[in-house]
Amino acid sequence: MNRRTVAAVSAALSVATVCACTSEDATPSTADATTPQSSSTHTTTAPPSDEPIDITAIPEDAALEPGTYSVPFVNGDGTMRAVVDVPAGYTNFFSVIGSDQGDMAFWGKVTQVDTDPCLGGKHVSAGSSVHDLASLLAAQRHMKATQPVPVTIGGYHGVHLKLTAPADINRCRDGSVTIYGADHSWLQLDVPSATFHEWILNVRGQRVVGGARMGPNSPNEGELIAMVKSARFTVVDQS
Repeated sequence: MNRRTVAAVSAALSVATVCACTSEDATPSTADATTPQSSSTHTTTAPPSDEPIDITAIPEDAALEPGTYSVPFVNGDGTMRAVVDVPAGYTNFFSVIGSDQGDMAFWGKVTQVDTDPCLGGKHVSAGSSVHDLASLLAAQRHMKATQPVPVTIGGYHGVHLKLTAPADINRCRDGSVTIYGADHSWLQLDVPSATFHEWILNVRGQRVVGGARMGPNSPNEGELIAMVKSARFTVVDQS
């Protein structure tokens, strides 16, 4: 699998694997996981100014030094980025920042939702508003979901909800759950009782989804959540 083309690069968890992959048709498939190697020789260096570090200029699989990073959206149109504060212990997967315990990313476009992530339901339109997507995620079958609650990140309003996968995913289609996607890219995982934290925001009229995912009882759940909540959104100069 060419990880430069997938929507979200996998982070290997101690209990199993969380992954997101691409498909050439409307039916999602589970991709083989690739475990980031902690022995990577690449590291980042902070820029001489207070400007955020452009994560796309850092080699794939490079260990990230603690700092502030400018991160493009998954399936974004390139006009906007999230600027996030990253602590020690994380690796660069371009639009995804992860570790052995989980990862986080921002999606610039979500067009479809699976009504039954476990057993396979319909791929329905994700609508266009914050409410549209939040309602669909909260109603997904065989997922435990909290009710959406109002949040503000980077000065922009939206909602947050938490999704929990079934404890027994062996009964699920391909031993995995499929949450949402766009442009043939689907967010999937094969970790029993794993959790997704989803922040659905209206950023300058664009629906943006910030997500943090991890295995059960992940020791860095708080760090992943804090990274998403630290986000500020910037417009990219297209000239």
